[in-house]
Amino acid sequence: MIDAIAIIVASKRLRASALAVVCIGALAAALAPYQGLIAIKLFGFTDAQFAAIMVIGAAASVVSSLYTGIITDQWASRRTTALICAGTTVVGVGSVYLTRSPIAYLIAATVMIPIGFALMGQMFAIARLAVIERAPAQRDGVMSLIRAGFALPFVIVLPLLSLAIGQGMGLIHLYGVVTLAASGCLIVLFTLLPRDGLEGGEETKSGLSFTQSFAELAHPRVLSRLLLIATLVAANTIYMQTMGLIFEASHPAGTARTAQLAALIAGLEIPFMMLIPWYTARATKSTILLGSAFVYALFLLLFPHVAGGDAVWILAIPAAMGAAVLLTLPIAYFQDLLAARPGASSSLQSVNQVTSQLIAGGIFWIGTSFASYGLVMTIGALTAIGAGIALRVADHQTP
Repeated sequence: MIDAIAIIVASKRLRASALAVVCIGALAAALAPYQGLIAIKLFGFTDAQFAAIMVIGAAASVVSSLYTGIITDQWASRRTTALICAGTTVVGVGSVYLTRSPIAYLIAATVMIPIGFALMGQMFAIARLAVIERAPAQRDGVMSLIRAGFALPFVIVLPLLSLAIGQGMGLIHLYGVVTLAASGCLIVLFTLLPRDGLEGGEETKSGLSFTQSFAELAHPRVLSRLLLIATLVAANTIYMQTMGLIFEASHPAGTARTAQLAALIAGLEIPFMMLIPWYTARATKSTILLGSAFVYALFLLLFPHVAGGDAVWILAIPAAMGAAVLLTLPIAYFQDLLAARPGASSSLQSVNQVTSQLIAGGIFWIGTSFASYGLVMTIGALTAIGAGIALRVADHQTP
């Protein structure tokens, strides 16, 4: 970890990427837990309208991430694209805070924030380019540390905001917080990102048309692995969908325990993320993902049975151990899969997130149709293990 910190500190591009990811994490930590309350209670949208907003926003996020990934590979214009994404976010969330208008919220949620979140993939692309000549273990260490920066605000910012809301702070002021975070991100990128390509040289443009670039992403080898990794990540989405529901049904203080366990897991994820370079130096990424699937499956299988007792807190360890890998390693996996296309490969992470949500939604529907929330977690655990096995077999059969 010390080596990764030194590498980041020595590079303007890496410092910019790391700080920007922390700012994006602060934005997500402030808004994600309160999306439903903001849309329905604050701005008066119905449940169905909110669901439509989320679907449109997810689709816009995928489109913007893929488009910016392909364009930046074509033109090597990463600084300009990053500033546009960050600036769009500032305007989007700032307009909601200043106007307090449902229309401003609708535009921000379905257009401007999704464009802004395309910045996440571009930060990993810029970081990848900055360490492209480093040893694989050093690259993995840097990428893991930068990804851990996204989780940091969930440990610090989220509890503080929860406390402030509990003391009477209005939900609209969350947009004031994220306007500051987005503005900080814009300032960091404008100040630190150099105007040229790679540090010390010019980045090579892809030379591919948009159609050729998209065809490269749609290759069966890429799509099959995207689907398998999305199935792995869906296990984490299922935990977020069902943990609160199971706690509510099994303990009088279910709501409080939900927040406490989520914060504990998020905090423990960070040191486990720091261990990823140690893992990758000793095993292939698909092997590590398979091991993490087994560990996380243990958490999912046991949680419904111990949620009502104190033993549930012990499960934070396997949950954090598995989630740290499932949330972090896919970034490096996609970058290795399309090593010559750092922008497009990093944009696959957004596609992965949306696909995992769709898979998790399907599993949730199946589980609740036949039984209970416990069955949802069981199906999620088994499908994650199956996807992990399939991914390892596929990778070890590829020359």
